[in-house]
Amino acid sequence: MIAELIHPIAAMGYEEWPYRPRPSNAGPEICIRKLSYQTNKIAGKDPHGRFLVVLDDGTWHEELVLNWIEKTVFQLHSRQLRVTCGTTTWNGQTYDINGAIDGIVTDLLGVDRLLEIKGHEHFTFTRFSNGDYPINHFTQCAMYVTGVQRINPEINECLLLIKNKNQSAFLEFRLRYDTDADRLTVVETIHSNGEHTFPNQEFIGLYKQAMTKFDQIETHREFGTLPARPFENDDSYHCHYCPYRTQCWEGFVRQPLTGIAELRTELIPTIEEYLKLEAELKPKNKRFKEIKQLLKLELTSQHIQRAQGQGYVLAINESTEERLDQSLLPADLVERSKTTRKKEELEVYRFHQKAQKRKQSKRTESLAS
Repeated sequence: MIAELIHPIAAMGYEEWPYRPRPSNAGPEICIRKLSYQTNKIAGKDPHGRFLVVLDDGTWHEELVLNWIEKTVFQLHSRQLRVTCGTTTWNGQTYDINGAIDGIVTDLLGVDRLLEIKGHEHFTFTRFSNGDYPINHFTQCAMYVTGVQRINPEINECLLLIKNKNQSAFLEFRLRYDTDADRLTVVETIHSNGEHTFPNQEFIGLYKQAMTKFDQIETHREFGTLPARPFENDDSYHCHYCPYRTQCWEGFVRQPLTGIAELRTELIPTIEEYLKLEAELKPKNKRFKEIKQLLKLELTSQHIQRAQGQGYVLAINESTEERLDQSLLPADLVERSKTTRKKEELEVYRFHQKAQKRKQSKRTESLAS
């Protein structure tokens, strides 16, 4: 009687928020094309009532978490304090980017830190727990620290607290932000299961990137244009709940990749970072696979599923999945069902490295002959 009424009631009260530059939409992973649709006042599909209920649940999750924090030794204050995080152009006029922080917490030593609370479903929470950093949230924190420092210049750290809305697990990122260098450092991550790590991972230019994004959106508003789609296709999870998904991809035909262009100077730092990470991660990934195989062998050789002790657990979790066994199908049906999909692979290298590899290859061939 009641279950089928709640979602329609939520949808009846829906009012679309008009676009404005704000810390919450400053992140690089928030689709700039979607925001450009909004700033051009193009109507999208109204969200389902279930989606709106989920958003409303998030508000209450935040309130509950704040209530729990008030019961700890931390002093919580400045809740919903409005701060100005910068200035941009919106609708052809100078515009202050304002936001409301969740609060500031003071520890037993009297150190103040910004507090930002987020809630996510289990899938996204697990991604973050496994090392896929929430860059959008980091950008928002960088902007809030910038705004808070106008009031208290001593605050340079933010506690980003993320709740798993399905299991009530918590993941905390202690972030330090240098406003002058536009450098955000992940100092520490803490999981509610007791795991602590100190990654010391740095992100350079998040604030500048956000301000550039706002400028680009304003340009699209001024000329009534849309930026290129930032995703390969609408299979991206970013598109699944987007109100502009249908009209954005309608009639889209991907243009073939041809020709050679001059590399933009602005991309050089990103390319250098890519090559540095590639060099660091390749040997680590190889060693990771080796260690994983050794640990798995420890269990399988003893025909056991789990070993534990001294604060550690080693386990193999078994599951099942459905897969199509082509050997059970007629050969002609398998042949007719085959499709060809274009595969793309990014290649990044330095010119001299490629030349050295070619010389080594030719040298090997000449020796072999």
